[in-house]
Amino acid sequence: MSINKDEIIKMANLSRLKLKEDEIEYFASQMNSILEFVNKLNEVNIENIEQEYTPTFLREDEKRMSMSVEKALLNAPEKRLNMFVVPKIVDN
Repeated sequence: MSINKDEIIKMANLSRLKLKEDEIEYFASQMNSILEFVNKLNEVNIENIEQEYTPTFLREDEKRMSMSVEKALLNAPEKRLNMFVVPKIVDN
């Protein structure tokens, strides 16, 4: 699997980032390096490794005051009816 420039541009648009041409090339290269490393991990033989279990201790839920709607929406670029307005990112 490889990340091309078009996919970097799409991710940048979804993230509302404006990238220059050299940045697009740079990030495509970086993402492909990361994917190559992850693919190398798939080659590691883990059959003889004993599985470890580490329990996760969760804190008890506690009731606290939350942020007001007004404060949460204070810096929102667009809002409607006490909600954030965000661009549609799922294609049909």
